[in-house]
Amino acid sequence: MKTSEEFRRVHRATPFLRIWTLLVAMIAAFAFNSGASVFTFIWGAATGEYGYALIPILLTLVGTVVVVALIWGITGIWWKAVGFRITDEEVQLKRGVISKDLRTARFDRIQAVDLVESFIARVFRLAEVRVETAGGSNSAINIGFLRKSEAEALKKELIDASHHSPRDASREAEEDAGVSDEVLGVSGEVLVPTIPIKRTLASTALTLTSIITIIGVILLFFIPFGVSVAVPFLAGMVPALWRLIDRSWQFNAHLRGDILDVSYGLANRRKQSIPLERIHAVHLEQPLLWRFVGWWTVTVTVVGYGATTGGGTSKILPVGSKELALKVLEAVGPLDSTDIAESADPAHISRPQYTPPASARMLTPIDLTRQGVTLIGEQPHAVIVHEGRFIPRMSVIETSHIQELTLSHGPLQRLMGLSTVVFNLVQGPVSMSASDLRAEDGKELLDILRRRQLPALESTPLGQISLD
Repeated sequence: MKTSEEFRRVHRATPFLRIWTLLVAMIAAFAFNSGASVFTFIWGAATGEYGYALIPILLTLVGTVVVVALIWGITGIWWKAVGFRITDEEVQLKRGVISKDLRTARFDRIQAVDLVESFIARVFRLAEVRVETAGGSNSAINIGFLRKSEAEALKKELIDASHHSPRDASREAEEDAGVSDEVLGVSGEVLVPTIPIKRTLASTALTLTSIITIIGVILLFFIPFGVSVAVPFLAGMVPALWRLIDRSWQFNAHLRGDILDVSYGLANRRKQSIPLERIHAVHLEQPLLWRFVGWWTVTVTVVGYGATTGGGTSKILPVGSKELALKVLEAVGPLDSTDIAESADPAHISRPQYTPPASARMLTPIDLTRQGVTLIGEQPHAVIVHEGRFIPRMSVIETSHIQELTLSHGPLQRLMGLSTVVFNLVQGPVSMSASDLRAEDGKELLDILRRRQLPALESTPLGQISLD
């Protein structure tokens, strides 16, 4: 395999940023232990009797210099062993001093590329590039830390290498002719304007997690051992609230050709670039308390995100109006404006082909009339599933993205002549099923979807990988 260049090194501060919490703890311990000696030295300097206090301070300073030198030398060995490079077919990341490790991501396996700016990295104007791949659990590759400008350039290079479309080709031809993105107006269409901070805080306050937290804190004042109970209670609730705020803080989304760029984050700023072709399923939901203000949230299943830890958000609209949610659905989903107007109102079912019969009321007494499946097209190219009365939910998927179909009959369903068709999707936050249909309806729906058009399988030869 021909490589475009030799391995490039990450920023020299990378080892320290990886262990910055440990370094802060060491500095705090040093300050705590040397505080008394420093105070004694200052007092002695003022009175002229500082000879004895000076000795421990000098010893501490010498020890600190030695420790810093050791840390610098040891981390330097680790730093020199880490590098990355872009080849003709993949991105490679090597690391390891004693045990060598080489991680690769082929361009045709890259699902998304994120720019991650953690709190400590933002202080030093550094960033990390996270490459999400379709390789199962923990398959993401983290390249960092790099100068922010270098990280942004690397992110763009990886996106360009992994995503070649006719639109990209035409745009490159126009650029070669002297026409820029700005002139063509394709530098980025605003899909989701920046979410106001007030809306972020209000939407978080109107969640069941917030309500339970507030009620729990109030009750803790009236029960014995309230303080001891409060610690584990808050430890479980506060992180969940923080994630809600962090993942919608100044959230915005732009369409750049057929790439969706999203940016968000309070402490850790994150910029994700998601090819639209990697989005398989779209889910619209209105939490219970949001019904009073008309807000909705949009979640998607992105190939590669569901199986990794520390990946990006799957919410491409954390909070917004129904009109904005439907605009997002049209931009990233398989439905056009006509389909949405006729069949995809997330709050109501308008034209379902398959619904649970009245005999299923015992199994779904609350939302029986809110469940339904709608097929789009004579030879269906998309499926819409509605469910939920108090928390309305609507999921949409292109039929070619359904991995498998399962027809199931529970014990009660068999007695009542009912069945459920389960849509097996790629791993992610969106799940879909047509629940409690008549047995013959379930069989008919299964037969129709089995005739769906499947995407062609691609085969790509493996290249040679070198650690040089």
